[in-house]
Amino acid sequence: FMLLAGCFWVFFRHLMPIGTLYSLCGIIFLYNLFFALLFKSQQQLTYQTAIFSIRLQIFLDWLALLLFIHFTGGIFSPLVFFTILHVIIDAMIFSPAQCYIYTAALLIGLGVLIVLEYVLRIVPVNSLWLGPQPPPLETVPMVIAFILFSFVLFCATFLATSIMGRFRQRELDVRRLSGNLQKALTRMETLYEATKAMVTSYDLETVLNRIVQDSARIMDAKGAAVRLLQEGSRELRLAATWGLSDAYLHKGPVTTEDGLTPKKPEDVIMVEDVDTDGRLKYPQENREEGIRSIISVPLVHKGKIIGDLRIYGKTRHHYTDDEISFLKILAGGVAVIIDNARAWKALEESNRRIISFAYRIGHDLKSPVVAIQSLLTAMQDGFAGDVPPKQKEILNRCIAKQEQLLQLIRDLLNLAEGQMSIEGHKLVAIQLDTIAADSIKLLETVARERGIAIHYTHPEQPVMFQEVPGDFQRLFFNLLDNAIRYTPAGGTVAVALNSTAETISLMIKDSGIGIEPEYKEKIFDEFFRTPQAKQCHTDGTGLGLAIVKGIVQRYRGDICVESEPGKGTVFIITLPRQ
Repeated sequence: FMLLAGCFWVFFRHLMPIGTLYSLCGIIFLYNLFFALLFKSQQQLTYQTAIFSIRLQIFLDWLALLLFIHFTGGIFSPLVFFTILHVIIDAMIFSPAQCYIYTAALLIGLGVLIVLEYVLRIVPVNSLWLGPQPPPLETVPMVIAFILFSFVLFCATFLATSIMGRFRQRELDVRRLSGNLQKALTRMETLYEATKAMVTSYDLETVLNRIVQDSARIMDAKGAAVRLLQEGSRELRLAATWGLSDAYLHKGPVTTEDGLTPKKPEDVIMVEDVDTDGRLKYPQENREEGIRSIISVPLVHKGKIIGDLRIYGKTRHHYTDDEISFLKILAGGVAVIIDNARAWKALEESNRRIISFAYRIGHDLKSPVVAIQSLLTAMQDGFAGDVPPKQKEILNRCIAKQEQLLQLIRDLLNLAEGQMSIEGHKLVAIQLDTIAADSIKLLETVARERGIAIHYTHPEQPVMFQEVPGDFQRLFFNLLDNAIRYTPAGGTVAVALNSTAETISLMIKDSGIGIEPEYKEKIFDEFFRTPQAKQCHTDGTGLGLAIVKGIVQRYRGDICVESEPGKGTVFIITLPRQ
C-alpha cells in the first residue's frame, strides 16, 4: 500500500488525497504490528481469543481496502482487483463457508460504497478515469457490472477454497501417514525392547511393568495390565499394571469367568463400549474408573493360555486389525518372557539345591578326611611304632594323596559358598588394602623361594568394603597363588588396588606363562586347567579361578582377563561401591 500510494502521488497527485493515503498506510502498519506482537508474545492465547483476533484483523484489512478503493477513485479504482487477492488469503485461513461469508460481506461493502458515491452522491470521489466529481452512472449498466464482478469474486472464492481444500486434505493425509509411521516405529521399538528382554533380563516384574506402560502409551489408553492364571485354579493373579487405581485393581476376584478372559489361544476379547456390553462382571467399576473400552489378548505358550494382556481405553474404540495384530505379537513376547523367567527361577532353585547339597557333602567329608590325615601323620611320625622304609614310602604317598583330597574338599566348599547369595549372611566391614597386604605377606616367602618379586601399589586412602567373612581373603589368595605358581624364576607379580566414588578396581599382573586365546573363556570353568598349566604343575584342582569368579559375581562385580602366551597375564576386577 505504501508503494501504491507513492505511485498515485507520482501520477495522480492532482486528484488523490496523498496525505490521507499515507495516513491509512500508517494505520495499517500500526495495527498489523500490534497483532504480530500479540501472536509472538510469550502469553498463551486461548483458542477463542486467537480466533477473535484473526477475524478482527481480517475485518480491519477489508475496511482499509475499501477506504483505499474510495480514496483512489471509488469503484473504478484499480485496487478493486485487490479484493481477489484478499479472497485467496482468506481461503488459506478460514473454512469455505466462512470465505463465502466474507466475500458476501465484501460485496455488501462495495455495494454500499457505490450507493454512497454514485447514487446518493453524499461521499465525493475523484475518479482516475472520469475526473473530479464524475457524472451519475446509469443504474442498469452499473447493476450488471456489479453482478458480473460479484460472479468473478465468487468464482475466485470457489477456486481458492477448492485448491486450499485439496491442500488441506493432502496435509491431513500427510499428518495421518506421519502419525501411522510414528505409531509403527513406536510399536517396533516396543517389540524390540520386549525381544531384547527375552534374552537379557530375568527380572520379570520390571520387564512386565515396562511392557504394560509402553502398550498403554502406544494404544493411547488409560491403562494396561498383565494377569497370570494361577496353577490349579481359575483365578487370575495381577502380575503388572499401569494407569489403574488401587480401588479398581482390588474391586474383587478376577477369574476366567469375568467376561474378559479368552477361552482359546486364538481368541481376542474386544469390548468397544462398556456401557452396552453385557459380558463384563464389573461394569459399574469400569465406568467409575473412566474405562470406556477394553481389549484382552491371551498369553499363549506351547498352545496353552497362561494369562492375558488387557488394554483399558478411555474412549469408546473400535480396534483395528493392525492394533490386534500388534497386541498379539506383543502378548506372544510377554508369554515367552514369563516362561523364560520361570525357567530361570527353576534353574536358580535347582542350582541352589545342588550347591547346598555339594556344600553339605563337602562339609561332611572334610571331618573324616582330616581325621584320616591326622592318623596317617601320626603313623608317619612313629607314634604307632617303627615303620619299615618300604611301608613308609607307601605311607608318604598316601599322605600326599590325602592332602590333595583335602585341598579339593576345601576348594569345593569355597566354590559352593562363593556361589551363594550374600542375602541372609552377616556382613563385616573390612579394608581391602589390608586384606591384600596380608595375602601378599602370607605368600611372600613362597615367592622369594621361587625367585619372584611381588610389587604392591597401595591406594592413597583405605578402601572400605563389607563382605561375608573370608571371601576376599580367598579371592586374593587364589589369584596370587596362581600368579606365583605359573610365573618362572626371575619374574614379577604386580598388585594394584584403586577406588573411586562409584567403583573399586583390583589388578593382578604377572610375567608368567600366559594363556592361549582359545582358553580365555574356559579358565573360569570348574576343574578346567590349560595344557600349559598342567605341564608346569601336575597337581591342582582347577577350581581357583572358578572360586574367584563366584566371589566377584556374589558382590555384583566383573572380572576380565588379558593375556599373551609367554608374556604373562592380567586379571582386572571391578566392584561397585556399596
